[in-house]
Amino acid sequence: MANYKHVVSLLMTIALVPAHASGNEPPKVIVKGKHDSSTVIVKGVRDPSAWFRIVSQHLIVYSNDDPDDVIELVNNLERLDAVLRLYLKPFLDGREALPKFTLYFQGRPDLPPELGAIDSSATALTSICPSGTLAFTFSKAKSWKLDNASLLRPEDDYTLMTNFWIYADNFLYRHTRIRAPVWFFAGFDAYFGGMRFTDNQMLVGRDAGTSYDLLQLIDAGWTRRLRFDDVLHDRSPAGRFAVGTNAHYLQSEFLGRAFNLVHYMLSSEDNRNKMARYLERVNEGGDPADSFADIFGLSGQELDTAMWRYRRMSMKILQVEVPDLPRAHIEFTRLSRIEGEFVLDNAALKTCPAPAHGRAMLARLQQKAAQAPAVDLARISLSRAQVEWGDPLDAIGYLTHAVENDPYNPEPYYLLGLAYAKLAERAGADRQERLAAARASLTEAALLAPEAPDVSYALFRVGLMGTQPTDKDMTRAIDAWRHGHDVFAFARAAALAQAWLGDAAGAYQVFNTLARNTRDTDSAAWATIWLARLEKGVPRDELLAAMRAERTTVPGARSWMHSRR
Repeated sequence: MANYKHVVSLLMTIALVPAHASGNEPPKVIVKGKHDSSTVIVKGVRDPSAWFRIVSQHLIVYSNDDPDDVIELVNNLERLDAVLRLYLKPFLDGREALPKFTLYFQGRPDLPPELGAIDSSATALTSICPSGTLAFTFSKAKSWKLDNASLLRPEDDYTLMTNFWIYADNFLYRHTRIRAPVWFFAGFDAYFGGMRFTDNQMLVGRDAGTSYDLLQLIDAGWTRRLRFDDVLHDRSPAGRFAVGTNAHYLQSEFLGRAFNLVHYMLSSEDNRNKMARYLERVNEGGDPADSFADIFGLSGQELDTAMWRYRRMSMKILQVEVPDLPRAHIEFTRLSRIEGEFVLDNAALKTCPAPAHGRAMLARLQQKAAQAPAVDLARISLSRAQVEWGDPLDAIGYLTHAVENDPYNPEPYYLLGLAYAKLAERAGADRQERLAAARASLTEAALLAPEAPDVSYALFRVGLMGTQPTDKDMTRAIDAWRHGHDVFAFARAAALAQAWLGDAAGAYQVFNTLARNTRDTDSAAWATIWLARLEKGVPRDELLAAMRAERTTVPGARSWMHSRR
């Protein structure tokens, strides 16, 4: 009962989230008549595609699946977002507005070849790079329109679990500076990936997937391979392993025990306060096991016993009444048939492909876009490819026309600025003129989309191309990092920029975040070296040289998620 009270007290604040948008709104209609007419705005086109775009409070979703199902998915993700903000409130900076998370949801996997081969067990692909943070997920065994009577039934919706898992993991990485320990991410994703919602109830406390089942089998007498001290020290084999192998069972047991620990840490207000202290200490370099023993008072066999007792006596799956769960405020736009042919190509370009793949996409888009000269998505996709992998001059004509035709759209301003910056790199007689044009276009993009980290980062790079970068140029790097914690390039730039500005505390914070990052070991090693150098003092000209030497065309960090069943 104590756990139930804890959940209710935490979730009562959801009622403070506005249930309906305010202000004057255009007339709203319903997609297939299933949804509350106060939540969906529909824009139609002639010659429609299967593809459509949904924009909600925190999401941009492109999909060619059933619209009703995708609207329900967006509703669920918006509810998950609200809950994540409550649980992670101590770690969030409420002043910062982040760009919306972009999701591509397909009925079946069908991605451009440059994104890699898709095997039958693939359930999701995420990509993180300076051009954007994207996720691609696929429909598998979906049945996510739940009612209150079905919330407690066994997990049977792998599609919803995958999307919740991906969203929770990205939220933790984008919105906080938590980077360690690895087991916390695993347990956190399993905890929130297992949440479920109806219009007025929520299920909390169930593991996403089946890993926790293994702990129950171990309790019943199966062979134990790990102790909780092993989990606290992140002792889990990396990679994918066949079902039934020892490494597979080690990974499953690790995930189950990580979920057990996170469930315990979130089980009461006192434990959540301890969790905040624990994560702060570990992310400052503290030993995960020693810190846990010091803050929670548990280690070794005593920890194993306490978690076994918690599983037996206190680990509950709760169905909680939350009468005012937020709903998504949806703008639904059906894309035209021709626009639909460019959705995934445009997405693939934003994954920062390797040079060979980028050139291949440019060649393909040159042929495709020639058949659609009046379609903006076709032209903007081609322009992006030309700027990154071809001759930027080829893109300037269309982009100049685009900013005149749609002066409130930041994307053509951004690409036009990148085009001029690329031309300035050629170091001709008009270099300064092109730099000025790049800065002017990017500044317009920043005014239209102040939360866009890619725009801030581009302005920072243009500033570095000048002879004497200013303090304002350096703050652009910091802005990019604040609005894109998950992008390694932004963190590296911000760390060096803070040091150049003389902000020792700010530089240490970002360098330290990078040093604790297990998802980019190269940047972690780089940050560790810089932390040692900064203790001795580094001249400003060396910091500036290091910033200018940073690579700007690094392939994006991609991660596949595979079925564990």
